This record gives sequence, structure tokens and C-alpha cells, in this order.
Amino acid sequence: MESEQDYDPSLSQQTTNTLYGNHYRFSLERLPDLSFFAQGVSSPSVSGSIALQPNPFSVIHHPGTQLSYGQFTVTYLIDAHFKNYFSLYYWMKGYGFPHNYAEVERFRAQQLRNNIISPRASVADLEKTRATISILTPDTSSIVAEIRIEEVFPTELSSLTFAATDSEAVVLTTTATFSCSSFDVFLT
Repeated sequence: MESEQDYDPSLSQQTTNTLYGNHYRFSLERLPDLSFFAQGVSSPSVSGSIALQPNPFSVIHHPGTQLSYGQFTVTYLIDAHFKNYFSLYYWMKGYGFPHNYAEVERFRAQQLRNNIISPRASVADLEKTRATISILTPDTSSIVAEIRIEEVFPTELSSLTFAATDSEAVVLTTTATFSCSSFDVFLT
């Protein structure tokens, strides 16, 4: 895959085809089983800073030197054993200092036992992972581009609605919100 640095926007595009929003694959390194249940994902937003140059008549805007990356969300089905919901909840509870330090230590020890990251990981490494959105061509599984999102961790897990009044069995879904430090786009 080529990175965004290999792309030359000054060259004319030879295709007028468009991509479809339902041809993607989402993966989260720390929770690989979540990929199967993902129903929708939004990519993080990106914002550029503005450098302001005052002058006697008006303020002139110039491109700044920093980018800010927004949060992104994943909507997913909850599995029959409640494990994918619990996994995200446990992750948040592990870094959130819920009741005492012993719970945090158990969470970090479990992450190391599962070989999720290197044995010399910092505390922050235990709480973060990488996510990838693979954009696929229609009717195939070939990848057009990948959005690799770095230093990902969950910040919100939406509420669940249980209702005995539903006439048909409704599959439970929830939405997880994640924070990230940056992302890169790689074209194939």
C-alpha cells in the first residue's frame, strides 16, 4: 500500500466510479472479534489549525502547524453471550480507576498475559490500540484504501434498551465512541 505521500493530486483521475459506504471492514487490534459484529463506523474528523496575522485592516488567515483529530464511533451488534459489550466495558473500567487501584492492576496484568502488546509496554500502551477501516471495492474483498487510526481507546459506550413490549425479537446494538491521536490513509 502506498501512503498519502505517494499520491499526486495534480494528476488527472482516470476513473469516475464512486465508492459505496457499505463496502468496508473494521478491525480493532485489541478486540478482533468485534469486527464481525460491526454494523457501522465513522472515521475521525481532522481539523487544521489557523495562524492569524493581524494587520491594520483585517486579520489574515494562514495555514497553521497542527492537526486535531476527532473521535469516531462504531455501531455494532451485541453477541449472544454479551462478550463484545463486556470487553469494551472492561477496557474502559480498566483504565478508568473505578473503585480501587487493585482493579486497575488486574486489568493491566491481564493485558500483558494476553500478549496484546510488547512486554515492555508503558501504562499508556496497555490502554490504547490501533483501529483500521479497510475500504473495499464493490462485490469483492480487495482493498482500495486503509485508514489506520492510532492510539485508540474507548471513551463512551452507549446505553442498552431492553423492552419486553417488542412483538419480535430485536437484536441489541450499541455504539462505542473512541478517541485517537491521529490517522493515516494508505492507497493500494
